[in-house]
Amino acid sequence: MGTLGHTLLAGAIAGVIGIMTSWFITGVLVHPLQAETPNTWRPNEGPAQYAGASAITLCAALIVSVFFALTGGVHVAGVHAGLMNGLTFGVLCWAALALPVLLSMSLFVNMRRGFVLGLMLDWLLVSVIAGGLAGWLGR
Repeated sequence: MGTLGHTLLAGAIAGVIGIMTSWFITGVLVHPLQAETPNTWRPNEGPAQYAGASAITLCAALIVSVFFALTGGVHVAGVHAGLMNGLTFGVLCWAALALPVLLSMSLFVNMRRGFVLGLMLDWLLVSVIAGGLAGWLGR
């Protein structure tokens, strides 16, 4: 399997793992906090929303993996190709994108802090798993 194949495999595996961790963190651990801000949430939550969220998670994991493959990850002294490079890359992707978006959104949308923290952890795991697998499988 070539580099593209390894990249797509890493992204797909990370996406599936990310869907499962998202289900657990957002769907189980912090979901009860939604009841504390009832006017924030859409009244219809069901299979279509879960499928959409799962597709977004899969796409995000694929994007992190492809971005890692295109850039070679991070180029910092002491961080070499492979798993650590990928994990570091995943953290940086999360810090550059998901973290500021979630924090900014939480300033305007009525969500409990615990729910926002859960979302931040959720997306951190998706990014780190995708970067780590891309670094590990792409070597």
